[in-house]
Amino acid sequence: MWRAFELVAGAGSGYAASVSARLGAVLVAVAACGQADPAPAHRDPAAATVAVTEATPTLAAPPAAASDDDLVDVLEVVPDVALDLRYATSDNITGAALYPVARCILRRAVAERLAVAARAVAAAGRRLCLWDCYRPFAAQEELWRRKPDPRFVARPVREGGVPVSGSRHNRGAAVDVTLVSADGDPLPMPTGFDDFRPAAARAAAHHAGGEAAANLGILETAMVGAGFEALASEWWHFDAPGWAQYPLGTAAP
Repeated sequence: MWRAFELVAGAGSGYAASVSARLGAVLVAVAACGQADPAPAHRDPAAATVAVTEATPTLAAPPAAASDDDLVDVLEVVPDVALDLRYATSDNITGAALYPVARCILRRAVAERLAVAARAVAAAGRRLCLWDCYRPFAAQEELWRRKPDPRFVARPVREGGVPVSGSRHNRGAAVDVTLVSADGDPLPMPTGFDDFRPAAARAAAHHAGGEAAANLGILETAMVGAGFEALASEWWHFDAPGWAQYPLGTAAP
């Protein structure tokens, strides 16, 4: 190769320069062919991991499943029920309000049974009206302090500060209920609320006669048909089946 370059050198400076340039380009190309490929750019595995993590969406935890034991606002389950919660007013046997708010809450399973009863009385042109629902244990203690009569008021008992015995109302599994018209007007019933005379017992109440006895029959048929158990000593009181399985509640309504 170098001999050939010498031969053409004398042919003139222009021609020689042209040939020299061409040979130089060939030499550069040959030299380049002998080099290894450039090393790939360095990649940080940790950085890649971070990038993938940041790109992955975070999935929200699924909501907790509703439980039959949950305490729920009855109006959310039975929106057409009427409320006349006497222990949220002074219109009760104690003459004082025992609840801070007039809010009816029950165990979810109990409220769902009440919805069944509400539909039954609605077919007869009436509505359920609740006098009492869940009762906090502290309210039960105050009720007992003012009316310590075990015939009509369950005695609240604590052991080591923990409630161990009380009312079925304390468990959110009982209701005191009456009937009103579709417009919410009171209807004739055997007696008023918390009437502790013999006339308030269920057997006697059925002999009240007239519209009062008829309304009690509609109420009782609807409640028992929904699975409630009728208390013998008070025509207005009904317990949900399995009431003993629910704990005594201390939370305010």
